[in-house]
Amino acid sequence: MTDSLFEDCINRICSGDKGGLREIYKEYGKFIYSVMLSVTKEPYSAEDLTSDFFLKLWDKLADAFKGGRGHKKWLAAAARNMAVDYIRKNRREMLTLDEEKDDETPLSESIRSNDDTEGSVIGNITVSEALNGLSDSEREVLEMKLVQGLTFKDIAIILKKPMGTVAWKYRAAVEKLRKNLEGGAAL
Repeated sequence: MTDSLFEDCINRICSGDKGGLREIYKEYGKFIYSVMLSVTKEPYSAEDLTSDFFLKLWDKLADAFKGGRGHKKWLAAAARNMAVDYIRKNRREMLTLDEEKDDETPLSESIRSNDDTEGSVIGNITVSEALNGLSDSEREVLEMKLVQGLTFKDIAIILKKPMGTVAWKYRAAVEKLRKNLEGGAAL
C-alpha cells in the first residue's frame, strides 16, 4: 500500500468510514500479527493484541498519524509499543503461561499435518533448539528482518538502537543459527 493510499484510508477512518479500516486490515493484518507475535511469543496473545490494535486504530490511533512517508514503520512501532505495554501489565500472568507452555508439545500441529513425521519432528526440534540458542534481542532482530521484512534502518528506529548494532545482532544471530544447524559448536 502506498503512503498516499494509507493516508486516504486514515482520513476515511477519521471520518467514520469503516472501509478505510478494512483496507488497512487486509493489507497489514498479518504484518501486525507478526509484530505482536515477535514481542509476546504467544500466538493467542498476539491474536488478541492484533484485534485490539485495529480497534485502537479505529478509536484513537488514526487521529495520531501525522502523515508523510513511512506508514509501515509507524504501524510496526505502534504495534510493538502496544505489545510491550501488554507484557508489562501482564508480566506475572505471562510467566505463568510460559511455565504451562513448557508442558505442552508445540509440534503437535506440524506432526499431524506431515506424512514424514520423523523428519518433521527432527527438523522442527533442530530449528527450535537453534532459535533457543539466540538471545532475546538477536531473536527479535532476526524475526523483524526475516518474518516482517523490515530493513535494518526500520528495525533500528523501532527498537531505538543504532543501525550498526541492529546489523551486528542480525549477523551474529545468523552465524549462530548456521553453526548450530550444521552441527557446529554448541551455542
